[in-house]
Amino acid sequence: MTMRAFVNRNIQRHGVRYGLVVLAALLIVLALDQVTNELDTARYYWDFALYYDMAEEGLIDNELIAPFAYRFVTPMLARGLTDLFGFDTAILVSGSAEGAHFVATTFDGFRMIAIMGAVAQLVTAFWLAEVFGARFWGALVAAGAVALSLYNVRFLLFDVSRPDHLAYPLMTIAVVALLRRNWAVCLIVSGFGLQVREFLIIPPLIMLAGLAWTFIRTRSREALVWALIMVAVTGACVIVPRVLLHVEISGQFVDPINKPETLSNLINAPRTKDRDINIAFNAFSYGLPIWLLLTPVRFLHAWTALRDRWLFLVLYGTLVFVLTMYGGTDIWRFISYLSVPMVMVLAVLLRNTDAPVHPLEIVYMLAAVAVYNRLFEMIPNLHGPYLDFYGGYDTRVNANTYGRLHLWGTLIAGAVVLRAGLTLVPAIVRSRQSAS
Repeated sequence: MTMRAFVNRNIQRHGVRYGLVVLAALLIVLALDQVTNELDTARYYWDFALYYDMAEEGLIDNELIAPFAYRFVTPMLARGLTDLFGFDTAILVSGSAEGAHFVATTFDGFRMIAIMGAVAQLVTAFWLAEVFGARFWGALVAAGAVALSLYNVRFLLFDVSRPDHLAYPLMTIAVVALLRRNWAVCLIVSGFGLQVREFLIIPPLIMLAGLAWTFIRTRSREALVWALIMVAVTGACVIVPRVLLHVEISGQFVDPINKPETLSNLINAPRTKDRDINIAFNAFSYGLPIWLLLTPVRFLHAWTALRDRWLFLVLYGTLVFVLTMYGGTDIWRFISYLSVPMVMVLAVLLRNTDAPVHPLEIVYMLAAVAVYNRLFEMIPNLHGPYLDFYGGYDTRVNANTYGRLHLWGTLIAGAVVLRAGLTLVPAIVRSRQSAS
């Protein structure tokens, strides 16, 4: 076989497979969209209003608010799509805590981003699972676990104005580039992603740590040069928007530039017990797909299979927790950036042949995740029920929190009972057959 024929054959094979993945992702997103209600944008003055305001009024001669102003890519893209396709759907948006409102015409632009971003996120999750050795169906299951996690897809179909639609797939692309030591792609994707969501600082920081360690051990000039390039490029991507964009108000949890008094949160946040409880609660809740499949044997297999990636996983997880601690009140959305390690671990668990995952376990896992994330219930538009729908908001610990933990434990117990049944029933059948 010639090289040209080999290349064409692989392109055709991968093209068909990924065409099916894109179609499956689109069908999943559209199905979730059908069972998702819309946010009442006129009821409360929340973050969404600021993104609509940027999309409507732009970045110049507008009273911008930090940190939302620095996430300008999504609202500007929504504006561009609205103008390009001539969208004219108008919605009423709350414009202030005092009750003012304004009309936004960019809803359809944001909605298009929500659909495209969700599909891209699921396709890149499938890709990441394949990178870590999952076969086709295993990679689909890993992507499905992401799809059924409330804040990765369904919440972003409920509140379409959020910037995370694009941040998730960009994060996956940057991480794969990082793991493959493709520094240039990692920097370009992360630099662009930093204008979408601050969490895209994670890949460059891990890259810097790796390059610094390489330089310390080997005195490699190449590692030093790339480390300096990383600092320069990432620094520019962080600093330049904050210099060029003038903000009137800061709503940032820690803002040393516009609100120096918030520096006290660096000490106060970790010392706030209820905040710590909710970070742990969200982490355990988000990791439900893994807990449902995990056994001691599978844990040891995953530990061994990922031994070359544990440092990455620790660094990535630590940075997610740090950014969550100091990110603000919506802990549930920040924790969802653990989708990257979740997919990696699921890929390893699902490819394991020593302790294979039974198809019924997979069905139970996906169903349990859907139930836990309340995917078939309407997301409340009233303040209190909205905060308690998933649980774990800021420092809000109440009876609902303990109810959610009880459900979490019940679902885990169900997985244990299922595995016991899958082991005992065949043994009983074999015993009866041998007796007869």
